[in-house]
Amino acid sequence: MIDQKKNVVTAFNQWKSRPAEERFLDIDQMQAAMKKRRERCEDVGPYSVASMKVEPGPENSLALVDGDNGGALLNNFSLNQLAASVHAPAGYLRTLPNHLAADCLNEGLPEFGETERHLLYEHGDKVGTIRAITSPQYSRYWDNEVIADLASSLQADGWRVPPCRPFPGCPENMTWTATANDVLPGDAQKLSIREGDLCGPGGLYSSDRDSFIFMVNQERTIETPSGPMFRALICKNSEVGQAAFGISCFLYSAVCGNHIMWGAAEVADVKIRHRGEADLAAIRAKAAMAGAVAAAENASSYVEETTISLAAETLTDSNAVQQATKLPKDTILAAETLAKEYPQDHGDRLGTTWAWVQGLTRASQQRGYTADRASIDQAAANLLKPIAKQVHHVAA
Repeated sequence: MIDQKKNVVTAFNQWKSRPAEERFLDIDQMQAAMKKRRERCEDVGPYSVASMKVEPGPENSLALVDGDNGGALLNNFSLNQLAASVHAPAGYLRTLPNHLAADCLNEGLPEFGETERHLLYEHGDKVGTIRAITSPQYSRYWDNEVIADLASSLQADGWRVPPCRPFPGCPENMTWTATANDVLPGDAQKLSIREGDLCGPGGLYSSDRDSFIFMVNQERTIETPSGPMFRALICKNSEVGQAAFGISCFLYSAVCGNHIMWGAAEVADVKIRHRGEADLAAIRAKAAMAGAVAAAENASSYVEETTISLAAETLTDSNAVQQATKLPKDTILAAETLAKEYPQDHGDRLGTTWAWVQGLTRASQQRGYTADRASIDQAAANLLKPIAKQVHHVAA
């Protein structure tokens, strides 16, 4: 059992189950929450992996102890990182009692000798937690900095977080009845929130491992033969090493109440790895963010509209879709089923690239976490890239 003199806190069974995402009503609320979280966090180390030890604690907890320096609880994500470091299957470890999981991890830790890791420690009122275990080369870009840098990059007026329908289990004090201000203009398909609908927080998410910001701008439209198109962006980041910083900018024709983008066409997509000297990732990401947002705000619609039109005429089979997206077969099958179920999404063009794109975006909405939804949406966008490349070549 844990020696309390080592200042290892007692706590909860958080290493076994991933907590739900936190959602925010507006960007200011998210910024305030991310700033407070950063103030609770401390980057400590480096520590030798061989000096670390995992100990079981009360209430089925697991704590990571470094020599005589005390320790703190592993959470769901930091357990993943520690398990990966010693080549142990995290999923299997979660099926074990905590003392057996600790034994399995401790068996592998000494093999890594002087390999060093930094720990991201989050202070709590009663519980201290290890949020991340990363290499000394990891360059952290804090979520509150991401939000501030994004705000400074948005030069055009009209950017906003779109309303959405309440998520399952949404508290009543976080819902409201939509007014005229909540209705997105220019929605010819009537897919978005309508006046009188029940709304909940959407577009701003944070979890134990990543954060997402989804914003739209419908004040500066791009007129096309098939109707107006609008600008949108998705910004994602991880403070703990889950994924690279990324920002994707789109043109779209409508956003429905669960944030599926209809007629979406990528304008810019940037990823920055969290590598290099301290603050280097943040510097690179800030510059990339400004460029991507500028591309969205100044986008022309010709390539995007032509790409979508050709995608609606191009037949594609499931094998080609799986090869292009690298998604598992069950996701491809779900997308095919949903494309058949919702022919209005793609103009009853079943079997076309555009139908597959719409089926995949439907399938993504069945995932419980934003990161999982975004990965499927990004894979769907990959189906359009070869067509867009041809259109760019002809246009040039």
